[in-house]
Formats: sequence, structure tokens, C-alpha cells
Amino acid sequence: MSDASTHSTTALAAGTALTAVLAVLVGLVGFIASGAVALAMSPALAEATPSTQLNVEAIPPHARHLVPWVVRAGTSCAQLTPPMIAAQIDLESSWNAEAVAHNRPASGGDAIGIAQFQLGTWATWGDDYDRDGRGVPEDPEDAISAMGRLMCDLVSWAGENVDAGRLRGDVLDLAWAAYFCGRGCVLSTPGTVSDYPRQVRARIGKYTLATADAWRLPLREGSYELVSRFRSPNRPNHDGVDLAAPSGTPIYAAAAGVVLDAGCTSPYCDRPGNEDLPGCGLRVNIDHGNGIATRYCHAVRLNVTAGAHVQAGQVIAWVGSTGHSSGPHLHFEVHRGAPPLRSANAIDPLAFMDSVGVHIPRDPH
Repeated sequence: MSDASTHSTTALAAGTALTAVLAVLVGLVGFIASGAVALAMSPALAEATPSTQLNVEAIPPHARHLVPWVVRAGTSCAQLTPPMIAAQIDLESSWNAEAVAHNRPASGGDAIGIAQFQLGTWATWGDDYDRDGRGVPEDPEDAISAMGRLMCDLVSWAGENVDAGRLRGDVLDLAWAAYFCGRGCVLSTPGTVSDYPRQVRARIGKYTLATADAWRLPLREGSYELVSRFRSPNRPNHDGVDLAAPSGTPIYAAAAGVVLDAGCTSPYCDRPGNEDLPGCGLRVNIDHGNGIATRYCHAVRLNVTAGAHVQAGQVIAWVGSTGHSSGPHLHFEVHRGAPPLRSANAIDPLAFMDSVGVHIPRDPH
């Protein structure tokens, strides 16, 4: 990680950092009963949307003691969430506090620790945040806190440059790119963002807790008819349910998550398919975290791309008949123990949706 910044922002004074850390630790209550994190810090945090809730079970057991620090870093400014910080740590070091990436001195030297700080960047953003007498990038509590502070500053910096017309693109993507290669690197290639932001976004769903009240129908109520069930006697290999609807009917993300892939899975998708054509046609797979993923097939057009972070009820595509299909419908699947989405981990969408309080009306038979 490199942050080749010329900002004059200085580290917080020790007394200020101590006060902030103590306030957070007193107000933060973590529990891992169901992979959730409960916050008792402020009404805003207590009412956090599902996309901000951290899936603790996705964090390796050896690193779960760091959950309070991930939550603190992920709520240090409005643009960040704890799952974003967890995803970035995953990409940087795979939760290895002893990770070292060797770089040439001219490139800033070695990247060290769980957040992969170089010493030059650490001199600005590092501190002994947990007050254990160390204050080094190898200390994961310190490094995670520094990551949150630096990311908030980078988001602010990116926003200012977008407003001024010096940069184009998503502010978070620009901030992540600057964390990876430095502000000067991003400014020198305006309009071009490294692959680093996409890799962070691809991991966010893994660390986002999918809760019952986050789920909704993938099609508008009353706009469809259930025409084929999960693995019925006459279709034992059918890994989802088919919901017949007029072509062009909006398809919604059933819950918040990250798009794993979105594209054509058949020999062609520019026109309706048929029963002899293999594949799912235009397809979207979404990772909702906590091992749950959903699949949406046969769309006529897509509205998302791989790596996009979507909210429950967001339009991700429109019903069509591409791929192995005899008429316009949505083929909808739910997978547990994903990704990847495989036939072996497909579960009955009707039963699952019932379990999260969303009822898909059955046919009368």
C-alpha cells in the first residue's frame, strides 16, 4: 500500500486518540452468536442499514478479536462501512498481521502488517491507538485504526478532486486506488482506476451480514406466476424456481450484496433463446455474505456489472427469454455455502424465502 500524499494532515495527539479509543471501546458491544455485531454507540449506528452490518463469521477465527477495531474504522466517516474495511484487510493481507510485501526503496519500501502500510505513510497516519506501547504497523489494532483514518481522508480528497474536475469516477473507487498506489498515481492517470477497487468490492459481500428484514421479492408482487418449482419430480436437476412474467418486467436484488458476475452464459444473448440452447442466458449472481448467494437467469437486459454493490430492491435486470428458455421468465436460485454457486449448494428458494419472511405465492397445485 502506498499513499504518496503531500497533505499536511498530522496524526492525532496522543490524548485525543486515547479519548477516542476509550469512548469507542466503552460504547461498542460485540457478539458473535449469529455472526452479527451489535452496536450500542449511537442511534445512527444502532439503526444501521443491513449493508453496514459486519458478518463476523467471515473473519478468520484467529482475527475475530479485532472486530471492535474493524467496526470503529468502518464507522469513522459516513462513506465507509465495517464490511468495506474487512474486505480491504482481506485483500491487503488475508488477515495476516505479519504480512510483508517487499518493494524497492524508490517505491516506498516494504508494505508491512495487516493493512500493508509503508513506513513513510505510517509516519503520517500511524499511532499507538490501542495504547499498548507499540504504535507500529505490525500491531493490527493500530494498523486497522490508521486504515480507517487514511481512507476517510482519501475519500474527502477524491471528492474534492472530482468536484474540481481533476478526477472522474466513483469517489470510493478513487480513494481505494489512492490507498493502493498513491494520490499522485491517481492524479497522473485521471479517469483510469486500478483493479484494486474492483477487488475490494468483490469481497464486500462476504463480510456483509444478510439479515431477515433485508430480503424482498425478486419480482414485483402480482407481476409473475410460479410455473416451475425446485427439483420437482419431472425436473430433478432444476436448481431454482421459474417465475413467468412479461418481458421487460424489472428484476430486483433480493437482498443487499455484491455482484459476483453479470453477463451472457449462452452461445448468444442478443435475441430470445430456445429449449435446445444451453446456458442461463443473461445472468446475474449476487453474494449476500454469510454464505448466501442468489442467481437470476434469462434476462433480456442487465443493469449491473461484476463488483457492483447493490441494495435490496435495486433493479439489476429485466425479465427476458435468453438462453435455455421457452418463454419470458425469471429463473431464481438461492445457494448456501457460496460462493461459488454450484448445483451441490443450491437450496429451495421457496423454503429459504419463507424463512426470511418473504413469501413467494405458490400455484394452486
